[in-house]
This record gives sequence, C-alpha cells and structure tokens, in this order.
Amino acid sequence: MVLLTSSTVATLLIPVITCVCTFSIFLAGYSLQQHSVRNIEKAFRALDASQADYEQYPFDTPEQATWDPETGELSSLNKGNFAYLQLLAEPNPSDICSAIAFYKKLVEGKSEIQDRLFMYPQEWDMIMSTDPTVNKALSFLRDASVKYKFWLLPIDMKLVVQQGYSLTDSKLLRLGEIQFMAYDSVLYLRTPGLLLDAKELDKIILTRPLPMRYDPTRQESYRNGAWIGMPLRAHDESKLPPVYLISVNTKRNRVEARTHVPNVALRGFGDLAAGPNYKKVTGNDPAYVFFEWDEEGHAKRENNPYYDQWRKEQNQVCAGLDLDFY
Repeated sequence: MVLLTSSTVATLLIPVITCVCTFSIFLAGYSLQQHSVRNIEKAFRALDASQADYEQYPFDTPEQATWDPETGELSSLNKGNFAYLQLLAEPNPSDICSAIAFYKKLVEGKSEIQDRLFMYPQEWDMIMSTDPTVNKALSFLRDASVKYKFWLLPIDMKLVVQQGYSLTDSKLLRLGEIQFMAYDSVLYLRTPGLLLDAKELDKIILTRPLPMRYDPTRQESYRNGAWIGMPLRAHDESKLPPVYLISVNTKRNRVEARTHVPNVALRGFGDLAAGPNYKKVTGNDPAYVFFEWDEEGHAKRENNPYYDQWRKEQNQVCAGLDLDFY
C-alpha cells in the first residue's frame, strides 16, 4: 500500500481543481454569451412585432394636396421639424460619394427641409480601412458634412457584430432610430441615387398630411391616403424600402417608431421618388431617382439613363477617387 502525504495529495488535486474551475468559467462565459445573443434577437423580434398593429384601412379617401390659388402650384401643408436621411451599414466609397452629392444638391436647390442626416456605424470613426479609397471617401464625407451642413450620426453597432449578427441597413436604422426623437418625421432615401430637383422632392414631406405619431383624434395618423404603413423588419430584412418615412415617439416608456412608404398609386406624389425606369415609361423625371444593384452589389448601369450624370456628380464631390470598382 502506498501512503500519500498531504503535499502529494495537494499536488494531485491542484490540476483537477484548475480544470474544474476553468471548465466552470467556460460554461459561465458561454451561458452569458448565449444570453446576450438571445436578448439581442429577442429585442429585434419584439420591436418588429410591436409594429404589427399598423393601419389596414382601405385608402378610398385620399387627402387632397393644398394648392396655391394664385400660382396654381402646390403649397406647404405640413409645419414641423423634418429631416432627410441617408444611411450606410458598409463603407462603400461609391455610395458615400453618392450621398455627398445628394446633400450638395439639397443645398444648391434651396430645399426647405433644413435638417439633413447621414447615419453610419460608429466603428467607421475608430478603425482605419485597409482600402485607401475607403479612407479617402470617409475623409470627403467628414469635410462635406461641414460644407453642406448635414449631421453625421455614428451608431454603436459593436455588440451586434460581436454576437455574430450581420451588419445591415435595417439593423442600423433600428438601433439608431432614437436619434429621430427631435423630429416630427424623417424621410429616408436610398443611396445610391440621384437628386434632380430639391424643391420637387420637398413635396413628399410638405404637401400631403403625414401620419407622424398615432393620434386617435387625427384621422391622417391612422388612415392616410398618401402613406401606407410598412413595419421595419430589422431582424428578417437587410434592405430598407427606397423611400421610407419614419416618425419616432415614446409609448409605454419605450421608443416607438412608425414607418410608412408612399402610396405610389397617387400620381404626382407617389412617383416624386422613383426608379430609373420611371422616365422610360412616362417620359418625365422624378425628383429623386433611386438605383438598383447588379449581381456584384454595384449600382446597376443597364437601362439607367441617369447613370452617367450620377457618375459625373460623384466625381465632382470626390475628385480623384476611382469609383468604378465600387
């Protein structure tokens, strides 16, 4: 029989205790990580589900826009604090330069909507890209925000990335929507795109009643002929509608975002912002043209009569950048 001294027993037990402790720490860390993942997923799904009570009324009584009897032109109907928004989850230089050109033309076209916003992941400010074109485009963006007076809104997306979720435009908007609390409504327009007429674009916001926050005493908030409720499905859909109206307020101690798309059946309103084929069909230009993407994720050139003008305006605001590969 072998007798074990206390020191020998202690020596043998130390590795065992170390392994048990290490394994316990691993289990605790894994459990905490899974709890965080479930919480994020639950938060996205809960927010998506919270918008399921959107209006489902028939649009048989569309509001009439207000006309100026002297000029015969549409006049401003809505008064309030409004903003235009563009956003990007990925730092694509071409799309960044497209957004800069948009803000430049809002200023040159004397848009009545004074606030302009650009939302992006906060990580862009903290990490230098290995692509020098990306870094240069981001530099142009920061300079342009001062020159053309638009607000940069960096949103912290770190936890979403760490937990293995893909970084998408819809998730960026979901996490950043609280930034819109100060506005009555914010109008998102997809980039890449081309602004042709700032004053005409303003009509989307100014000439028909907006839903804004829900108010049972105001019919336009829940039964609106110009705006159709479309919930933001941040967990399930990566892309946003090309034209998206957002109104944010608090309800039951939480932030509530109401999101709508324009009723494209209303001629002269629903087509103020349209795809490039609109001109081919009607012969007329929309106020804002949003582009589609090709299989490589680039702005589609085929059947796009606005493509060359768009490239020209990009090169004006991002001089020296080769954007053909983006």
